Amino acid sequence: MQGNRSRPARILALVILCLICLVLPAHADMGPKPDLTVTVVNAPEGACYVDLLHEASGQNLFPMDETGYDPQLIASLRTLEGDGWQLALLTGTGGIPIFGDLTPNASGQYVYSYHGLPDTFRLAVATSQGAQAVEQPYTRNRFHTVLVYDWSTNTLTERTPAALYYLIQLSSTLVPTLIIEGLVLLAFGFRQKRTWLIFLLTNVVTQLGLHLFCSNQIVSSAQGQFAYYLMLMTLPELIILVVETAVYLSCLREHSMGRRAGYGVCANLASFLIGFLPLHWLFSLFRSL
Repeated sequence: MQGNRSRPARILALVILCLICLVLPAHADMGPKPDLTVTVVNAPEGACYVDLLHEASGQNLFPMDETGYDPQLIASLRTLEGDGWQLALLTGTGGIPIFGDLTPNASGQYVYSYHGLPDTFRLAVATSQGAQAVEQPYTRNRFHTVLVYDWSTNTLTERTPAALYYLIQLSSTLVPTLIIEGLVLLAFGFRQKRTWLIFLLTNVVTQLGLHLFCSNQIVSSAQGQFAYYLMLMTLPELIILVVETAVYLSCLREHSMGRRAGYGVCANLASFLIGFLPLHWLFSLFRSL
């Protein structure tokens, strides 16, 4: 009887082992890059150039090629430089490049990306009515940042409030984790209400901790290749595996210590590998928040 009940656990462990063997080696620059998307509203008719003012440090490299752009609007933008602030696209960001354009893309948005994207900046905008920059610097704390700039008030705001943004992030990993690890819990033969309560509380606490310390890494891994996800999230997930297994060993009352430990290991490996799929599908949502 005991052997029959442990058969699902052995099958699940074998499946997970096979999945691990399929993982490809990670490469140095395979991961996604941070990006910034800006939508401009209430701007005057005609061309609108947008750049990022950042605090200059060191040599200016990778200035933008100005060929094909309106020289008057570029000159207007340059009047905003000074007091240690310089334009990231037009003048450069030092030794690390930034990708982007002064003009909007086909969707009417201004997109900037790569490692040269400043952490702190002031948005600089030039139109036929002149140039202006927001007075209060904005500091990015998201991997994918989406902002709205209002020309009429010269203000910059986040499209999605921080509380809602992080709630969506938490749900994106917590819900798949509860589903996957709950199914594994059933496969291991755990049925008591007390067990399910401990399971729920443990996962909520560990997922909250994961997002508090690794929120940007979680979002970036949604865009990356599968091997990149494994490389980035292995250490935090290993810590969660150890913590949750210790909790199950000490707090659960059903079955043997060996089965509790086996569940902790198999459940976390399953959610780590299989749980990446829904997170990857949510990448487009993360980039729009």
